[in-house]
Amino acid sequence: MKKYTLLIIILLTAAAGVFGLDFGGNLEDSTYFYHASSSDFYHADTVSLWLRTGVWKDTTLFAQGSYTYSTDQAYAFDIDSLKFENKSLSFINYIFGRFHTSDFSGYVFNGRLDGASGALNFPWGKVSAQAGYTGLLFNASAIEMTLADQQDAAGVFDLEAPRLVGGVEAAFPDIFLMQDITAGLWLQFDLRPESEVTSAGEVIPQTTGGKLNTQYFGVKINGSPVLNMYYDAFAYLGTGQTLSWINSAYEYKPLVSFLGSAGARYYMPDLLSSVADVRILYSSGDKDSTASFLEGNTDGNGTTFTPVTAKSSALVFTPKAGNLVFIKAGYSLKPFNRMSIGVLNRIQVNISGVTFFRPTTGQISESGIDPASTELYLGSEVDGTVNFRPYSDLGLSLSGGVFIPNNKSGGAFLESQRSTEFLLRLGLSFSF
Repeated sequence: MKKYTLLIIILLTAAAGVFGLDFGGNLEDSTYFYHASSSDFYHADTVSLWLRTGVWKDTTLFAQGSYTYSTDQAYAFDIDSLKFENKSLSFINYIFGRFHTSDFSGYVFNGRLDGASGALNFPWGKVSAQAGYTGLLFNASAIEMTLADQQDAAGVFDLEAPRLVGGVEAAFPDIFLMQDITAGLWLQFDLRPESEVTSAGEVIPQTTGGKLNTQYFGVKINGSPVLNMYYDAFAYLGTGQTLSWINSAYEYKPLVSFLGSAGARYYMPDLLSSVADVRILYSSGDKDSTASFLEGNTDGNGTTFTPVTAKSSALVFTPKAGNLVFIKAGYSLKPFNRMSIGVLNRIQVNISGVTFFRPTTGQISESGIDPASTELYLGSEVDGTVNFRPYSDLGLSLSGGVFIPNNKSGGAFLESQRSTEFLLRLGLSFSF
């Protein structure tokens, strides 16, 4: 066995010298302990292997695969990335294959696609475009926009919801007073066959769900108005059509929604490398969506903001944007920054607090909402994390959080379905 291992190492080293092959790997270890009305323990180990090599002039191939073992499943394999990237010209570059992409906020889409991406670089800014298919990705419940998505099987090798996702963004750096502006348009098309979804005009209640096509028109501004302070603000107008249950029949109604957020960070390098930050986010809801967050509209047009993927704002309570408002404040520092022991300088402590509301009565993406409650305050959470990176290729983290829901009498949550939640996470990352 040793001689085969040595032979593989020699062959890879030789290939690296001849073909410019670069390769490596990463180990991720996560252990969770969760407690609410009952306790749960979860452990996962993921090993990723990657390689990068030139394939033709100014074009490289990057591939990464992973294997995961967890307490939920004995094994899971995935091709995380498989892409060709070309940078032959200074003003244009492109990618095709399986790649990760995101809108400028991360709240509309943040995930992988099988498709293509390109960027044009101009003296005045940059224009980028990307489009791809999601139906060949293994289902990690990242896309959940309809009842049909929610009911998809989520086994080890079950596939993601079949959707075509694309976006175009134009970035204008330093357009005035060191401020940057980005404008974007993102779209997603539901490619489920009509035979798998509920049709308009049906009068018998169904659980299969309908089709949902959406568009997102956004703009972002960010910059540094004063030394060591950075801010960003963005807004999205969401449009489309959503399946609604009105007058005891299914019909498609227009969907018009809104997402807006603003945040600021202030760096204090002389105060133990401290950073203070704050963010507020608003996403529209639908007060008549009392039965379901997905396709829950029962009167008039739909108004719940429906992103393609979710983005977490806290450690324990993780609702997606849509009928949600949160205010978050955080502070981080390196407590041993002034000590002579260099390795201790790499310890960073973060603490944050988040308060959650809903702008209207109605359901949110998390379970347990009392449909009879008119209370808008959802609850509050406090999180803390200690990160320690003694070496560039080794990282350790310990995180903890507690979410206290508003489940008092008349509160937003049913007391029987949402109690105080605790989560503790230990993580390790090692690159090789």
